[in-house]
Amino acid sequence: MGKKRLAMFVLASGLVSAIVASAATVAWLKSEMRSGMTRAQDIAEIEKLRRQDIDATLSRDTGALTEMFTDDAVRLQQGEPDDIGKEAIRATIERFKAATPDLCVLSYVPEYKELTITDGWAFEWRYYTASYVESPGGEEKRVRGKVLIVLKKQPDGSWKSARAMGVLNPSE
Repeated sequence: MGKKRLAMFVLASGLVSAIVASAATVAWLKSEMRSGMTRAQDIAEIEKLRRQDIDATLSRDTGALTEMFTDDAVRLQQGEPDDIGKEAIRATIERFKAATPDLCVLSYVPEYKELTITDGWAFEWRYYTASYVESPGGEEKRVRGKVLIVLKKQPDGSWKSARAMGVLNPSE
């Protein structure tokens, strides 16, 4: 009788362990599936921000350029004072636009190199090339630069720039 009880206990323990392991595996798989879906959604939203950046740069749309930043964003640019906060970024964009009213951006082509997403933050660096004329009929000029950006996920699932640093490359 003792051996029967021990066998039943071992069998019951094995069944409970199997059930717990199965439940844990199902929970882990669900979590991984959600994580994969969330990552795909995050990438889609970041791609949307990238398209907005290109469109806003080409059109020189101050509002659209500014709305890509969080309220507490920091933007560091070569040879310029630091922009701390969205309103400082807006003011810098407005000053530049007022100083160059006839400037027309002809092309802006980002070359994305790396994107890392983790816990509501994303880190990206890229090169870009652009061409512009300072006035209608003016000589076309080309620039190349590099950008490092820290993006922050917003409560609605969209992404905005929280920190950005850009540098123009010397003439190539």
